[in-house]
Amino acid sequence: MNTLVQMATFATVVERGSFTAAAEALGLSKPVVSKQISQLETHLGVRLLNRTTRRLHLTEAGEVFYTHCQRIVAEAQEAETAVAPLQSEPSGLLRITTPQCLALSHLNRLLPRFQQQFPKLTLEVSVSGHFVDLVEEGIDVALRIGELEDSSLIARHLTTCSFMVCASPEYWKRHGKPKHPSELATHNCLTYTQSQKPNHWFFQEKTGEELKVTVNGDFRSDDAALLIDTARAGQGVLFGPSFMYEEGITEGWLEPVLNSYFKRPTGLYSIYPHSKHLSSKVRVFVDFLADELDKNPLEQQIKNIG
Repeated sequence: MNTLVQMATFATVVERGSFTAAAEALGLSKPVVSKQISQLETHLGVRLLNRTTRRLHLTEAGEVFYTHCQRIVAEAQEAETAVAPLQSEPSGLLRITTPQCLALSHLNRLLPRFQQQFPKLTLEVSVSGHFVDLVEEGIDVALRIGELEDSSLIARHLTTCSFMVCASPEYWKRHGKPKHPSELATHNCLTYTQSQKPNHWFFQEKTGEELKVTVNGDFRSDDAALLIDTARAGQGVLFGPSFMYEEGITEGWLEPVLNSYFKRPTGLYSIYPHSKHLSSKVRVFVDFLADELDKNPLEQQIKNIG
């Protein structure tokens, strides 16, 4: 048995947490996976895993070996990618994570068109606003709003987006429109719990100084669509990416305020692990989004509704 294959199997067992899960991921039977790990341990002369009836535990040797396995298997995959013909059609599984605001407003239209162009790709989309460890979670590409802090990842700017405060006309009629962001502290603010600081809304004074407003309200959720429905019913104030509110503003059931206090526009980025050879499936997906958003940018839509 090829040692590299055994190493890849061992890494999958560790990442999936069991022989059964690894066998399913690799398309093998559980006995075959178990046999490969036993052969690898025999070859190395050390025990890599302590097996119990409930779970697996890495030994000290297993922890050291797993670190090297991750690198070696990744480099082997990169080598395959490097020699693959550039003209070959991308195929396989593409795992994407995206914030809900983008999934609801744009990806629901863009992803079907992408799959029409690349029918051999299978998409697995995780909708979450949390920043995840792409390597640990096995994510190929993440879509995120805001600047990247992790220098070990690659970020490609796709388009520009701004933020906006809005509520229903009925809400503003009952409670009055704020003339300064600080007045939001007295309003019922609907907070999105997946944001990094849900109770802190950031603005910019006309002097250019950053302003942080601490807000509160009686409704919190990790579901952006539910927050928008709540605002539409006249229950509170929203703060978030402007493109999320395009429909409501165009149709008149949402009304923006404090336009002169918004921070300068930020960016929508595609983020993916650093690699010497970017996989074709990630490359075509990122290029597709960049092209589509260049033709119909988020910021242009903001201007159209402003």
